[in-house]
Amino acid sequence: MKPNPIMLSKHFSTLRLLKPTSSFMLNSRGNQSAAQETVSSSPVQPHTQLKSVSRALEKYLKNVREFEKMMSKERAEFELGKRYLANIMGWDPTNITQEDIDKAIEYLFPSGLTDKKARPVMKPPEEILPKFHKYEFDKEGKPKDPLFFTLKPKFYGLLSEIGRKTQSLTRHYDQQMSKGVKPDIEELNLAGSTWISAGDLQRKFGEKLSDEMYAQLVIAFEYLISLPMVSREKDFIMEYRTPVLAGSGKAVLFGPEIPEVQIDPVTNRRMATVKTRCKAFWIEVTVRDSGTGKYTIDGHHYDVFRSIMARENLIAPLIVTNMYGRVDIEAKTLEGPYGLSIVPRAVRHGASLGIAALFPETVDKLKELNMLTMEPRKKERSKVNQPGARAKWIWKRR
Repeated sequence: MKPNPIMLSKHFSTLRLLKPTSSFMLNSRGNQSAAQETVSSSPVQPHTQLKSVSRALEKYLKNVREFEKMMSKERAEFELGKRYLANIMGWDPTNITQEDIDKAIEYLFPSGLTDKKARPVMKPPEEILPKFHKYEFDKEGKPKDPLFFTLKPKFYGLLSEIGRKTQSLTRHYDQQMSKGVKPDIEELNLAGSTWISAGDLQRKFGEKLSDEMYAQLVIAFEYLISLPMVSREKDFIMEYRTPVLAGSGKAVLFGPEIPEVQIDPVTNRRMATVKTRCKAFWIEVTVRDSGTGKYTIDGHHYDVFRSIMARENLIAPLIVTNMYGRVDIEAKTLEGPYGLSIVPRAVRHGASLGIAALFPETVDKLKELNMLTMEPRKKERSKVNQPGARAKWIWKRR
């Protein structure tokens, strides 16, 4: 009968690396005790575990390799394009800077688009392409971040941080009240700012968020700012707020910016003056706080406009912000041809900017209704051999 080897995996729960020797090959007629003595007398090698890579980690490593490959390709194309651009402009390719590249692109590709994001740019791929967030793993391939398997570790990490700060504020307030000490409650002024948008939050975290997830985050923040002593977490809260005033941060309006608040030297009242236009018509509007509802245009009350639509345009900012009868508005025509429909639209824009300057809490309402944006449309010139700017003659078969 042929000898059969004894499978050691039946006797041991762990895998051990053993040297192949002839003593392990026993005859089936031999005694089993002899085989056990032979195994026990043989030297045992150190314990070795087989490491397996999970599917999530394997997919993550694959995404990392693809991202690095794509970035290296984009970086090489950017360097090559930079050398081509330097040759076109007659510059030294080794000393060209990003500022020189921006000036060259603006010179070679002039654009009249009002939105800066729609204009052609040439920047390094690290500034344009979305960032890839890398995570740390231990020797066994397990992620060190416990929220890795939620697929949204940055988002749920922020929610957890809000929960911890909420509990900390509540606990601190209860401790002060139990000791009989009245806590110093300082209100947190959030005027002139709003919560970070869902798009900006996705770009910051590099994670795709649904509308429900973003709403859940805003609700958690709103509950946090409603707690007493929330000023202790001011830096953390303002990190996720963006300014809404024109000229500050990314919230830039098209047209005149929101003016600065001034003090009237005669009446000692707050006031804001702005110049704006509609088509070729320019107007100057002054809005004064603590008024009685006075509304004049070139010294005349706005009731000189017989059109209902014109009156609605004039008082629209007052109705939206609930400032009817609380401010005085004075408008003066400066230059340009105008009709009865142009003046109310220009005055409405100027009055909206003045109210937004005096009362920052009304910026959101005015911005939602597009009252802070100047109308860029102009009358288009008539074309030769056409009845109008866009109209064409009716085609007739001869």
